[in-house]
Amino acid sequence: MGAAVNEAVDRSERLIDGLLVLARADSSLNLVGLDLAELAESQVELASAEADAIGLRLELDLKPGLIKGDRVLLERLVGNLVENAVRHNNQDGWFSVHTFAAGDRVFLQVKNSGPVVPPEEVDRLFDRFYRPDKSRSRKTGGFGLGLSIVKSVASAHGGDVAISAQPEGGLDVVVSLPAVPPGEGSISN
Repeated sequence: MGAAVNEAVDRSERLIDGLLVLARADSSLNLVGLDLAELAESQVELASAEADAIGLRLELDLKPGLIKGDRVLLERLVGNLVENAVRHNNQDGWFSVHTFAAGDRVFLQVKNSGPVVPPEEVDRLFDRFYRPDKSRSRKTGGFGLGLSIVKSVASAHGGDVAISAQPEGGLDVVVSLPAVPPGEGSISN
């Protein structure tokens, strides 16, 4: 009984935390200079034990990309994508995380193997509380807020998110954020 109560409290805390992040993305941001590659590296490191436990291979290609943003919100954006790539995957599958700058944009691409997502459901993945497979929510601990948080945070930073289902299974998610122009701004620690 105690374990069930603890699980319920943990799930409630995660739900409240997710809702607070969504609310914060709609309010004022604490903007600092950040390297998207460094954010991605730290979030991959946080997820590495879970990825190792199910035998996931990782492809990491992190090129620097200076952006101006709210550190807490952008860590959540990157963390949600990395966590999704790990949790919604197959035993002995793979995931990749890439960052790069092109023109006046900085990109984060997270891809993974995993269950096939029907193309007609892809756009709904951004809907709050939507999960394509309801039976997975207990297993993965999710509420269907992860990608809606990603979209809200990206939008609050002048960015956008593109998502596509891979025919063999898994997703390909690309976040585009405005780059800091050369010579303007510095990175905050």
